[in-house]
Amino acid sequence: MIDNDPKIQRRIDMDLLSRAKTGVVVYGFLLPVVFWPFDFYILQPMLSTVFALSMLFISILRGGHYVITKPLYQYSVKLWRSSFYFLSLCHASILSTFFVFSIFDERFTAILHITMLAIGGISSGALVALIPRIKFALVNLSVLLIPSIVTGIIISEKFAFAVMLALFFGYIAMIGVRSSKEYNRSFETELILDDQKNELERLSKIDALTNIYNRGYFNIEFEKQWEYANRLKLRLSLLIVDVDHFKAFNDNYGHLLGDACLVHVAKIINQVGKRETDIAARFGGEEFVLLILENENENENEKAIKVAEILRRKIERSPFKVDDKLFPVTVSIGVASIQPSHKMDSRQLIEQADSALYQAKHQGRNLVIVHSG
Repeated sequence: MIDNDPKIQRRIDMDLLSRAKTGVVVYGFLLPVVFWPFDFYILQPMLSTVFALSMLFISILRGGHYVITKPLYQYSVKLWRSSFYFLSLCHASILSTFFVFSIFDERFTAILHITMLAIGGISSGALVALIPRIKFALVNLSVLLIPSIVTGIIISEKFAFAVMLALFFGYIAMIGVRSSKEYNRSFETELILDDQKNELERLSKIDALTNIYNRGYFNIEFEKQWEYANRLKLRLSLLIVDVDHFKAFNDNYGHLLGDACLVHVAKIINQVGKRETDIAARFGGEEFVLLILENENENENEKAIKVAEILRRKIERSPFKVDDKLFPVTVSIGVASIQPSHKMDSRQLIEQADSALYQAKHQGRNLVIVHSG
């Protein structure tokens, strides 16, 4: 689940970058701190300079990588990861070389013990920082420690160091794998919670029966559309759709068929209101609404009237079928259109459409009536 989700993968990469940030800064000044207390920079100025400047140079490159992360990641995720891995391994290689010299080269004897402490701290810190990508974390750990372990095995008097490092390597590697599993489980839990949250949000705005928007969601979006149309000086049109003779239909055929009828009508309304800005919703009982934002080049309520007639005819010509029986359905539609302004109450549009619907129902039903006040 995690591997197939690009958003989660990006979050893991950014977490990896954030975790590694502190190490990038520390690595730039780590070796001078190790050299300074023991006057190693005086005893071995060339070695001190080469190791210290190498670490500082890679830290600067990693700092640059951090700065350009956003455009680089957008350009190529693969390139971003490859460069992050490469620069991280450059740091690990320099440190690994330094650790090997400390064990093998007598010139480093003066700082051997502090180096051993540094090996433990750096290895543990690097593993924790790279936990989001455990495979790479283990590769990085191997680059840091295995050369020192092998060198210690080769040099008999350093064998005890090699055994200690090998045990340490195995221990923190196991801890790292376990921590990685816990890290991934936290993301899986978060994905499940996000899915549940999204489902709850969906259910909160969807009518359970008809599977289109409910009255609560419509009220919210209606106010948003009203303000939007007001800012852009656009017309906002509303269709209120009422299923004709629905009470009689319920009484004659039962509530189950009545529910099926509402689902059928809602599906057609949703199909007709197919523009992104169109909002189809169940208004209550057998009433539905369709909110339409008119384009600038459309005259008055021209769009709304066309949509209303298309909707009325489509429902009239599409009886719904249950158990091989066809049940004809018609609707009455009230249409109103307004160019919103700050002086107007948004309820005015609903009242006008409702008034037009009242006229359609009392003029014979199966009609589209446009408010003309």
